[in-house]
Formats: sequence, C-alpha cells, structure tokens
Amino acid sequence: MKADLVVAQKALFHFRMSRGCSKAGEPASIIYLGVKEGLTYIAPFVEQCFFERSSVEQEGTLELTQLGAFLQQAQVDMTFLMAPCDTLRQCYQSGDIVGVSRIHQEVDVSCGWEYVLSQLSQRENKRRVLSVEQGFHFDVSFEDEDFYYFYRAMHAPTMNARYGRFARSVQEQEAYQALFKRGVLFRVYQGDEWVAGSVSHIEESTRTLNARLIGVKSGAAIYRDNGAQNYVYHSILEWAATQPSINRVDFQGCEPFLSKGTFQYKKRFGTRAVIPDNAFGHWRLLIRVQALSASTRQFLINNPLLGEDEEGGLQAQYFFDAKHAVRSDIPFASKGIDSRVCHNLDHLHD
Repeated sequence: MKADLVVAQKALFHFRMSRGCSKAGEPASIIYLGVKEGLTYIAPFVEQCFFERSSVEQEGTLELTQLGAFLQQAQVDMTFLMAPCDTLRQCYQSGDIVGVSRIHQEVDVSCGWEYVLSQLSQRENKRRVLSVEQGFHFDVSFEDEDFYYFYRAMHAPTMNARYGRFARSVQEQEAYQALFKRGVLFRVYQGDEWVAGSVSHIEESTRTLNARLIGVKSGAAIYRDNGAQNYVYHSILEWAATQPSINRVDFQGCEPFLSKGTFQYKKRFGTRAVIPDNAFGHWRLLIRVQALSASTRQFLINNPLLGEDEEGGLQAQYFFDAKHAVRSDIPFASKGIDSRVCHNLDHLHD
C-alpha cells in the first residue's frame, strides 16, 4: 500500500495555460490540468469553444503533491481538471462543476437489422433510402492492398482536410496490425466507384465491433456532402447486424459536451451514450470558475456538460443566469442519458 501511495504522489499531471480573446470579446485565460490524454481531447475542444483567438502561454508538468497549491495559485478565468475520481474528490470545492471525462455511443445490433432500422431517427431513415436510390452500396474486404489504399487515399487525406494540425489518428502500421488485421474494412461505392470506407476493429471477447477509422476519396468535401461518408455508418450497422458473433457497434468516443457535433450526429443512429470501460471511465472532469465573467458564463451556457446523477446514470447539466436562458436548442435526449438538471450561475458560488 505504501508503494502504491508513493507511485500516486509521483504521478505527473500535465498543464496548458491559454490566453486570448474570448467568444464574449474580452481578454481571458483558461488552464487545462490533469492526465496527458486531456491535452489531446479536452484542452483543444474547450479552447476552441472558449476563445475567438488564443495562444498557449505556458505548459508543463507537476506532481500530485503540487496539485493543490497549483490550483490555489492559478490566476485564470476557468480551470479544467481531468483526473481520477479520488483526486477530484480531494480537490473539490463548493461551486465546482463535475462531469464525466468522455462518453462512447453504442448501438445494440443483437436483435438483427430490422430492429436496428427501427431505432434510426426519421431523418436517418430518409437519408438511407435516398442513398440507396442514388446508387450507394457496400462490401467488406480483408485484403492488405485495400487497407493501404484506404488509409493513404481516403483516411489520411480526410483527417488532414477536416482537422489540419489538430488531426488525431492511428499511425499506418499500428492501424494495420491492431485494427485491420483484427477487424474488417468497409468499402462504400457509388455505382462502380469506391468513394468512402472505414476500418473497424472486432473485439471477440465482448462481441463488439469498434468503428475506428473513416475516410472519403481524397478527403474531398463532395463525398461528405453527397452522403458517401454518412452511408459508411449505415454500412457498418447493416453488416454487424447480420453477424452472429457481434452484439453491438461502438461508434467510439467524444468529449462530454452536448455542443459536440459528433454527439448530436451519432444520436440519429439509435446510439446509447455510455461511460466507456477504459481509463476514461475512471477519470472525471472538474470545471472551476474563478470569476463569473461574461466569458465564463457564455462558455458554460453554450456548452452543457454530461455528468452523473446520484445513481451513477448520465445526466445532462445545463446552465443559465438572469440574462440568459437554458440552451434548450442543444438537445440531450438520447438512450443512456437519464435526466437533466439546470444550474443557476448567479448562485454558483453561494
């Protein structure tokens, strides 16, 4: 036990402080602090949502024993701490907001394709019918040459076109060994032309197909606009629902904010939001507001956060104040999200 305590105390926490002009049009600063993974997932998202323009002012690491003092001394408008639950409990103060660190969105395919179709939103059902009428269809491949073509001509260009320097993916050889050789490549065609695809990993022990890499031909926007990329999701579900060895499709994770576009998009496929059964499932996100400025109010109101209710179920957390109503136009309704709560920011620090 003493050895475990020593290891925990020497665990490194990463931090990144950013400063710039907020979406509210005033000078402001925020800091991300916590596990390294948050530098990839949480920090870029909150910076994008909080700032109109910004730059990283300082970054580095510190040990657990330094965490409390660091939080007390941080002179920023908002702090985002992503860390194990025990660490957050030690740091928690009245007025802090706590959410999950990440969610996954899964579809139950164990009852067959007709059941999956019945769970799609009306919008997605219409899009599927239209896609078939436009000549979209798919097959699967286990051939190495098809994987390399997909990765180089579709996946990599798509990530670059959509995210640029913020693109995050799996390196080619890791994707080949860890995903493709343990999974399947979906190829989406329009007529005779291969226009989109996905590499999905199959986890036999849990009977799960993990949808991992996606891409369209040359990364061109036309294949997103014409429905080719959308049809990839339908292809994955249709194939998985016909495989007796697969019970669910995991469309993977996203940041725990309802304003995240991928969360709202994947809901249309009948997904269930879940806390993932991995390291992210053991971490939580604490948000501390130093001062309720126009910048911090705007961020919280415009980015409702997923947290947990008293029973451990997912709960949508909305924010409002005397001048700004709850953003009900950012919906939370989804399988797996049991309730919502609305916090009055004017009483956050009461």
